[in-house]
Amino acid sequence: MATEPTAKPPKAPALPDACNVIDCSTGRQQFWRFAKGKRCMKLVDVRDTLVDEPVPAKHLDRDTSQMWRPHCQNDAWLPAEQVFFRVLQLPLCSEAELPGMVELQLDKISPLPLAQAVWTFERVPVHRPDRAQQTVVVMVAERSVVERYAGELEQVGYRPDRMEPAVLHQVMATPQGGALPDGAWIYPHFVDPQVHCTVAWWDEGVLQNITQLSLSSREHLNELTSNLTATTWAGELEGWLTGETDWHLVASNEEAEEWLSILNDWAGKGVQVEEPPDSNALAAAAAARAERPLTQGNLLPIDRQARYHRDDVDRVWGNVLIWTVMLYVVFLSVYFVMKTRVAGEEQAAFAENQKAIKLKKELKELGVQRRLLEEQRELRWTALNVFKAVAEHIPGEVTLDSLVFSESRNNQGNNITLRGRVSQEDSQKLQDYSEALAKVAVDEQGAQPLFSQVQPPNMDARAGGYLDWYIICLLRREEAGK
Repeated sequence: MATEPTAKPPKAPALPDACNVIDCSTGRQQFWRFAKGKRCMKLVDVRDTLVDEPVPAKHLDRDTSQMWRPHCQNDAWLPAEQVFFRVLQLPLCSEAELPGMVELQLDKISPLPLAQAVWTFERVPVHRPDRAQQTVVVMVAERSVVERYAGELEQVGYRPDRMEPAVLHQVMATPQGGALPDGAWIYPHFVDPQVHCTVAWWDEGVLQNITQLSLSSREHLNELTSNLTATTWAGELEGWLTGETDWHLVASNEEAEEWLSILNDWAGKGVQVEEPPDSNALAAAAAARAERPLTQGNLLPIDRQARYHRDDVDRVWGNVLIWTVMLYVVFLSVYFVMKTRVAGEEQAAFAENQKAIKLKKELKELGVQRRLLEEQRELRWTALNVFKAVAEHIPGEVTLDSLVFSESRNNQGNNITLRGRVSQEDSQKLQDYSEALAKVAVDEQGAQPLFSQVQPPNMDARAGGYLDWYIICLLRREEAGK
């Protein structure tokens, strides 16, 4: 068995961080700015200027979230007399199905050709949860009128997210005190010399009709009573007005005094007078309802909404591009600064490296010079030791003719070749001389011999009874200088 659909109210989104409300329908520009508080929107600024006074740009900064979640940040009020109200009783349905159901009824209820009109709707708060229907207020306005007001707002720098009649917030706030609304609420709007009245008809907690009446002046209240009488008869014939009607006049005591005598006589009973909210309270009510989807209660044409949204998207992307370029410039500046710094450090390091290479080269040259000097010193000491050894140990009978120094190619030491003459009878002394040279040491302990090897003498006989000899001594240079 199929169950009847139930209207589940959508989850209310959070209030915006800031909301502006502007009213240019009274010949003056009234501007209110609200900021999000803990529980409500707080009034932070009020302006009352000429209608063409530009709105300060500091109040009109757009949220970045407008790019992906369009919401009401700028609200604008249209004159109620420029809007036609129609009340529909529709079956309960989902939030997504409601616009289609309303659109199906437009051809029947719209007082204007749809091609020349803009329309919107808003669901009325539920006071009767036992009903199988929901109440929807449809608002229709002439497109050229709405475009004119939107253009005037753009000239003062204000781009509205929502355009609506302010009286709608008063109607939606009925009743006061939690009782089911029943009767007619009259909301007069005085625009000298005319008087425009919005009349909301409630019956047993259900909004049944909203009527717009225009009086030529305050003195022509008979026009109001005649229209109220016609609407009452029509409601009784159509069946949406049952029982006696309680009349409520929402006006100040001063304005109500000139109305009460005529209205009381016409109604046949007392008309209740209710103090209207001041403009600040009404603006606060509009700001408190700013979380509503922009598809509801919004007479701003769709093409303007789309254009404003494109501008928001372009603004966000433009800011992203600007910040990207700025960051790029900053990073580029940092790059060049670091590059200059690194290049300077690299140049300094290169100079230090070249200096170190030069010092290393100079140190190497000094090391070579030092080794040469040490070798020269070693050779001098070796020569002195050789001369000393040769001179001290040579026998008197042995003649030394020459001493020749020659370098060895096998790095075993240098050769000292001794040549001379000796008589054949003293050849043994030459042999002793060779052995004495082999035992010569360069230290006192005798641990380091001067010569690593002393070859036996080679002798050749010569005429006259003497011998030519030579002895080859292998010198230990590395040990001789110690």
